[in-house]
Amino acid sequence: MPRNPAPRELFRLPGCAPAWWRAALCFTYFLLFSACSTSGPRVLEVTNRTRLQDVDFADRQYFIEDQASLIRYEPQDLSIDDQREEFYVRWTPRTVNLVKFEYRQVAKPGEVFEQTYAPHGDERKLFEVRGEQFRSGGLVSAWRVSLWDADKVVAEEKSVLW
Repeated sequence: MPRNPAPRELFRLPGCAPAWWRAALCFTYFLLFSACSTSGPRVLEVTNRTRLQDVDFADRQYFIEDQASLIRYEPQDLSIDDQREEFYVRWTPRTVNLVKFEYRQVAKPGEVFEQTYAPHGDERKLFEVRGEQFRSGGLVSAWRVSLWDADKVVAEEKSVLW
């Protein structure tokens, strides 16, 4: 009847390196593979928020609805020119030549609007739809961010409705 191997022997095969050595090799392979697979240009993040009042919706709990504080604050509407929708975009690498932000608005579904930015070694930008553009077109219904190297698109991220 064959004997059951000890737990330590399960990870050790004859003529092979110890388990910790194989684990270290696997981890090194994982780091090299993941570093190589993510080194190309890509859009890392696109987040947006709509600014209609001087207190954001997320901050209402702290500044308006806090029951412990005796200070009461009534949020004020921003002026028509200050109301806006902001899109924070982050990308990599810093050597991208052009970042293009295209969007459609609810009140003008057939038109595509565009904002471009030529980065100078930075990797983030806040695009804003504000003023007359925001007032006449309304909220952004779909967007697309593309990274350009000369005249070639090297990376792209878009909303579900694009």
